[in-house]
Amino acid sequence: MRTLFRHPRRVRHVLAVFYRYFIGPALHLPGADRRSGPERMRLAFERLGGAWIKLGQMLALRFDLLPAAYCDELFKLLNQVEPFPYVDVQAIVRQELGAEPETVFRSFATESFAAASIGQVHRAVLHNGDRVAVKVQRPGIRETLQADIALMYAMTWLLDRTHVFGATSSRDVIDEFARWTADELDYLVEARQAVLLWEHSRGDRHERIARVYRDYTTSRVLTTELIEGIPLVEIMVAIREGDRAYLDALEAHGHDLDRIVRHLDWNMLNQVFVFGYFHADLHPANLFVLHDDAIGYVDFGIVGQLPDRVRDSLTRYSWLLFRGEVEGAVRELMRWLAPGPATDIATARWQLVRVHQAFLYDTVSERSRVTPGAPGPTRHASENPYSRLAVDILETIREHELTMSSSIVAYLKMLVTLGTLRHQLSVEYDLPANVRRFVRTFARQQGIAWLDPRRTLDRLYTGTGRLQRALEFVEFLEAQEPVIIEAQSSLFGFRRRIRNARRRLVSLAMSVFVVGALLYIVLAFPDDTRRMLPSEMPYTLVHVALLAALLFLIATLVRHVSGLGRDD
Repeated sequence: MRTLFRHPRRVRHVLAVFYRYFIGPALHLPGADRRSGPERMRLAFERLGGAWIKLGQMLALRFDLLPAAYCDELFKLLNQVEPFPYVDVQAIVRQELGAEPETVFRSFATESFAAASIGQVHRAVLHNGDRVAVKVQRPGIRETLQADIALMYAMTWLLDRTHVFGATSSRDVIDEFARWTADELDYLVEARQAVLLWEHSRGDRHERIARVYRDYTTSRVLTTELIEGIPLVEIMVAIREGDRAYLDALEAHGHDLDRIVRHLDWNMLNQVFVFGYFHADLHPANLFVLHDDAIGYVDFGIVGQLPDRVRDSLTRYSWLLFRGEVEGAVRELMRWLAPGPATDIATARWQLVRVHQAFLYDTVSERSRVTPGAPGPTRHASENPYSRLAVDILETIREHELTMSSSIVAYLKMLVTLGTLRHQLSVEYDLPANVRRFVRTFARQQGIAWLDPRRTLDRLYTGTGRLQRALEFVEFLEAQEPVIIEAQSSLFGFRRRIRNARRRLVSLAMSVFVVGALLYIVLAFPDDTRRMLPSEMPYTLVHVALLAALLFLIATLVRHVSGLGRDD
């Protein structure tokens, strides 16, 4: 309640907006806005401004919280703000970097080339000649957003009473928004996220992440490499407006829309399935088309992260889906979902099967015309089956009161955005073929990496750690000897089996170590090894034989460790 008294004018404004757009229409009171629910929600966020607009933008992709009509309307929210004066830029740079911009940098543009609610971006050149983009945080924005978020918490009773977020607790939604906003307000968080994405993309021909200059970065100033290319938003505007002259010029310069989309998808698949760490804000203003249609990325305030087990599950799900095995794909999908008290699992699974069947019908039918000359059903260009799949999954989750981890929600939200980009840029693009090609490449690389002899010692170290934990478990069991003796009549020689298991494990571990050491010597000192071998024995044969023996021993060791808890 103290928050309400600290901001009386803002509270009156919030109450007036809520009365006009939510309370009045619900109770049919005079002065209420009579437009549709989705329009009223968008207008309410626009009238409230500040953090409320950012909340609306976050909810625009939360099809698991709001009906699709509301999300579609919230997509129209604009975050247009005037740039703040250069004198404030100078003051913030001086506070954060210790000197005026003209001193810290060789040159610094006084006018920003991009402005948003939290900060604005200026072009600059470092003293070593590197061209950079400097994002400077808007003065007072932290206090403004924190005050608005405090008001949101103070108003949760009213938000819940008017069912703004449906059946979901408004406090849960605001908690998520507060965490997201706190990360965006600390540029050091964005810098760390950008550095990790940059390290993952090193050497990739199709992906370029803006490099962070750490010596010029603080929590309120972020300096990154200046990505100079064709803004993707510029290409999308030309497509939307039918600007043939622009598109012809783009093609004349060697750019191809299909290849742009293919690289966008390949980069996404690489980020998600290889590294489990992905750019989750694929707004076209954050993407640039570079030479050979490589994709440049900026603005790393929002990223997603997937644990290894979720990545493995997503890989299986995608592979099964694009092979047409809908039942298997839905079974994999259901592993990520937790039912609520009122959830009917069978009905939810049936609806998800229907959603995936509709997706496959829409995507395959376009490429399997029996009569090539037939026009086919009339379809609007905005009917995007890829985004529709993610939206339908999220809507099913909402309807059946299922819950999903935030990491998966971030992944699905990213798919909605990417699907929209893909469909607007290249309607005829064959995504399933690209996904199958990626999965085959990924599986081949994984297999080659696992068989790489240079990684033998790494695997040996990992296996030794697992063996040590297994032996500790065996020792723990031996320490329970009094209990075991007491139950000996039913355990049938448990101690003997423990000793035998331990003896086998130790023998296998020693064998793995010896063979691994021999293989390391053979690989590290090939010339010396060749001199030691009989002339009729090929070096390659020894190398392959040792590798095969090591793999067999490791497999046997894993099998024995896995079987420790089983009955003989």
